Amino acid sequence: MNTTKILLFIIAFLLQSCMVNNSTRQSEVSGKNEKISSIDWMVDSQPYDGDTINVSRNGEKLKVRFACIDAPELKQPKGKESRDYLRSLISSSKGKVGLDIITSDRYGRTVAEVWIDTERGTELVQSLMVVSGHAYPYEQYKNDCRNWEAVTDAQKYAQSQKLGVWSGDFQKPWDYRKDRSNR
Repeated sequence: MNTTKILLFIIAFLLQSCMVNNSTRQSEVSGKNEKISSIDWMVDSQPYDGDTINVSRNGEKLKVRFACIDAPELKQPKGKESRDYLRSLISSSKGKVGLDIITSDRYGRTVAEVWIDTERGTELVQSLMVVSGHAYPYEQYKNDCRNWEAVTDAQKYAQSQKLGVWSGDFQKPWDYRKDRSNR
């Protein structure tokens, strides 16, 4: 019984650390970054993988690469599961997301923290992907991640429970891409 209570406390703590309200997010955004006033971007199509989406708002279209995380490639173990979990998150939010735009990557994609409204409040999609074991924190780009601590806290939980990418000894997506490019 005590183990169950402890586990429920840990889950509640992690979920709480992934949540934030709009006024808190607005106060944390500075410089040239777009302030999140609402969850008003529409996801245009089903996500192709676990860390990229296409969105639009008022005629503006963006290809968004998720800051903070790296999801398995589709041809890797857990790649399709990662994509499908992201699809379920997007579906549960009725296709609407909020963006905290950080930068652009070398492929011209917008790099952003992505938020959705859930029954628990507004939550960081990156933390939800990691806490469920569907993505890894991406250490190489942690400086582009305002909520790095929430993402790494989510990783600790997923690892301790051996969820998803932590259920076996899987190759990290960045190593997979490097190996593929060396062929």
